[in-house]
Amino acid sequence: MNRGARPDAIALVPERTWVVFMLAAQLQVPAQNWQQLADFPGTARDDAASFTIGDRIYVGTGMDAGFQLTDDWWCFDRMTEQWSSVASLPASARQYCTGFTIADTGYIFGGVDANGALNELWAYHPASDAWEQKASLPAEARYACVAVTGFYWNAIVATGMLASGIPTKEAWKYDAPSDSWTMMAPVPGPSRHRASCFLGAGGMVIAGGADSTFAPLSDVWSYPIWFETGEWYPEAPLPAPRFAADGSWGNAQTIVGGADGPGPSDVHADAWRWDETTWHALPPFPGGPRRGAISASGTDTPWTGTIYYGTGSDNVQRHNDWWKLEFPTGMDEEGAHGITIAPVPANNAMRVIIPAGAWSEWRIIALDSRPVMRGPIRDTTTELHTAALPDGSYVLCLTGPRGAVRRPFQVLH
Repeated sequence: MNRGARPDAIALVPERTWVVFMLAAQLQVPAQNWQQLADFPGTARDDAASFTIGDRIYVGTGMDAGFQLTDDWWCFDRMTEQWSSVASLPASARQYCTGFTIADTGYIFGGVDANGALNELWAYHPASDAWEQKASLPAEARYACVAVTGFYWNAIVATGMLASGIPTKEAWKYDAPSDSWTMMAPVPGPSRHRASCFLGAGGMVIAGGADSTFAPLSDVWSYPIWFETGEWYPEAPLPAPRFAADGSWGNAQTIVGGADGPGPSDVHADAWRWDETTWHALPPFPGGPRRGAISASGTDTPWTGTIYYGTGSDNVQRHNDWWKLEFPTGMDEEGAHGITIAPVPANNAMRVIIPAGAWSEWRIIALDSRPVMRGPIRDTTTELHTAALPDGSYVLCLTGPRGAVRRPFQVLH
């Protein structure tokens, strides 16, 4: 497997056929403070699972403050910032499940119940407030995995602790229309469990975790889910080794909390944001050190730069608090950062003029946050061929030594 740089250029990929999330074409500026919201109404717990459908975050399962496994589920409405109960999982109580979303359906995979590790997959349908069991993973049961939504009605589930008590590098793709699983290329580096994961512009990003001795890891790997090469690519490592941290996907690509050991002093409250090339410190979580918590974010405009975070344990007690961190945003002005784009709207080509050495890679991103083209920046003037792009609105994302910046533009043939 080639673990070097990504391919220099990626061709246009087909348009996604399901729900479209609006991507805010805005420049992130320093974050505001955390804001405490209504507490999670279930019992305090850690190692719960979650998934997001539209404006709603669903949280359930986990181990509560009385060391009991749970099967209850709750819904947080981002618009009203209120909680409500939903149908409990019609199966054994469990923790360490992995959640993901495909279109308008939420899923939880694996976990561990009173009898041991699980390989079950359950789907939640919000319209009917009902759960449905799906095809189990055709492999050894596991828990503490990571997952992201893939492309064209699928999801990728990777790493985790096997029923035999050893971590794994395995990655599997679940295809919703056929209700089937396919093994993928394994994640490089050590076998791991309790890693963090989010969906970035480059695809699935897996960060840190714990190895077979429970030593914390700091390496980071990405997989390009929109233009699959079958390879994983190395990224900048975490600022510090961590396991049991939690990642938020979408435009708020963050890692919050986590631990590097078993004691109370080994749990942390710091937060970092990924800008596709480097990690940047965010305001620490004011609820205190936390591991095994829940984090949620999204890619549509109202969610841009917003993190929801809560529950978890500080290795002394479990919690049920719930918080929000927002990034204030402002539209990038013409000429800011020395960037010139012309012509706008673009027709068959568009020139990008930037200061020397400022940025090293460009991406064109569709309004559903899907990268459709990408390539390197080797000079102060780069010509992007837009003839194959359908008419519409896009975002140009530049990354490099100066961080990341986004500029909106249109294509009109």
